[in-house]
Amino acid sequence: MLAACLALIDEPTDREKFEDLYYTYRDYMFNIAMSVLHNESLAEETVQDCFLKIAKNFNGVTTVESKKTKAMVSIIVKNKAIDNLDKEHYNKVEYIQEEDNIISDELISDISSKIGYDRIIQEIKNLDDIYNDILFLKFVYGSTAQEISDILHIPVRTVETRIYRGRKILQERLEGLCSD
Repeated sequence: MLAACLALIDEPTDREKFEDLYYTYRDYMFNIAMSVLHNESLAEETVQDCFLKIAKNFNGVTTVESKKTKAMVSIIVKNKAIDNLDKEHYNKVEYIQEEDNIISDELISDISSKIGYDRIIQEIKNLDDIYNDILFLKFVYGSTAQEISDILHIPVRTVETRIYRGRKILQERLEGLCSD
């Protein structure tokens, strides 16, 4: 795979930089693809497609280990995984990590036992896009408010507000599911 990508790059210094990018982000990209697809072979295919896309447009990459490059890689993989998911007709499910105790451990435990993990993910996906995207970046990618601001080109204060409001809405929905 790496050899095929390197063949698309002309400059030796760019080849070295691409190789560095490959080894730096391949596991990260695979984890993102798996969080969306839940299928190893489809996730591997997705990552390969993404590396080929990056190699074809590699002149836009200036620094391998930067927020901008990580955001670019994240967005490319997420979008390609969603495209592949649609093509394979799988249910769209994304992984989320608990954080900052806005949703308490007791609530998660109670809900998980009553409605299950897939239902929690579905509730996150049912949020308005302005909350869904930001919570996805926050929970799945572990992005900070500043990183999300840079990725989405919106003010940090707006990101923080949307994280707060999105979590609040999600918490209310989950509590409602718990009482049912």
